[in-house]
Order: sequence, then structure tokens, then C-alpha cells
Amino acid sequence: MKIRLLTIALVVGALMLSSCAKDTMTKSEKKHQVEITGTPYELVKAKNLVVGEQDWVYFSFEKATPVDPADPAKSTDWDVAFFAYYMKTNGGISGPGKGGVLSSTTVTTSFDEVKKAPAEGYVNDVKERMAYGMYPNLSYRDDSVSPILSGDFADNKDVAKGIVWLNPGNMASNGGKWPSVYAPTYFVYIIRTAAGKYVKFQVTDFYNDKAEAGAPSFQYKLSDDGTF
Repeated sequence: MKIRLLTIALVVGALMLSSCAKDTMTKSEKKHQVEITGTPYELVKAKNLVVGEQDWVYFSFEKATPVDPADPAKSTDWDVAFFAYYMKTNGGISGPGKGGVLSSTTVTTSFDEVKKAPAEGYVNDVKERMAYGMYPNLSYRDDSVSPILSGDFADNKDVAKGIVWLNPGNMASNGGKWPSVYAPTYFVYIIRTAAGKYVKFQVTDFYNDKAEAGAPSFQYKLSDDGTF
């Protein structure tokens, strides 16, 4: 089992995560907040999907909407799920689908450059010790996550992986562009869906308009045969 090791300095930098915000919405209403434009086989842009630290938020690429599967481990109604800066896919130990992520797609940040999805080379989720919350009251859980999509701590972007990379140097107070430690990598991934279709997927932001983290924006295009 892989365990992420978090230093106190890095965790303190995460204090601006939007989970501290309070509102009057129900849990279900809040986790389904997202602005969707476009259609799956052309281009979908999702803005500020609200991602919390209580439950996984499940998303269907074909329906272009968050979904609420009664039993995610037995459902093919979802393709990916979000939790803090972690992601999972519907396949392997996470679900009964054909999901996975191509292992060699973190080499480009050009969405239009990706034209074809290979038939092989997709990686399933793994069991991992997740760490999340507000220091010093961190929470931990063992769960299945995508080792390719999930964000991680890194000294610099050259060694970063996942949809976001976390480093105190990213903070605006340290001269960075972002108000907190989370910086999108802009990597373009090829994801295989629960139904065995293909999606090219890119996270373009991790903040909402109030500069609160935990609200990823992303774009994707769906293909039946892997041609984009």
C-alpha cells in the first residue's frame, strides 16, 4: 500500500482549502454544484465542481453531470470521482466498469494535440492512505484512488503528477500565482470510461471565483472508438 507522507510545512499551506467555508446548502445540493457547457462528443467544459472532504463526488462523462450511484462499488453509472485533490476511475478495485487511465499521457498540456487513444496501457486504481482536512486535525482513510490522476506534493512542476501539484511555493504570499498550495498541472489524460469508451480530460483550474480551492474546472471530449 502506498502512503503519502505529508510534512507539517506542506499541510499548513493547505489551510485555505474551501472546506472551511460554511453555507446553508444540504450536502447533496452542494456536491452537485457545477456549471456545464457543451456536449460530450464535441466538447464539455465544467466549471467549479464542488469537491468536498466528506464524500466522493461521482461524475458521468456520457451524461455530463454529477451522479449519485446507490452503491458505487457495484455501479457503472459513473466514470470518475473526486475527493479533495484525489480522483478514482470506475474499474479494477473501484468499480465494475472498464475504467482506467493511460499511463503515459502526462507529457502534454495541449488538449488539441491529443488525437487518438491507444487500445492498451490503462492503469487501474490502487489502495492508498489518503490524508486530508485542516492541520492539525487531519483525517486519514484507506481507499482506492487513481495513482495517475490524483494530485500530490512535489518540489517543482517538473516532477509533479496528477491533476494538481501541491507546494507552499505556489502560494500567492510566496510570489506564486495561486492563493493556496494547489496549482493545476494542465496535463491531458486519456481515461477509459466504465462502458469502455474513451475521454481526453484536462483540469484547467482548482479554484472558484472567490479563490477558494476544491472547485476544479475541467474540459473533456468523449469518443466511442478513441478518435478525437
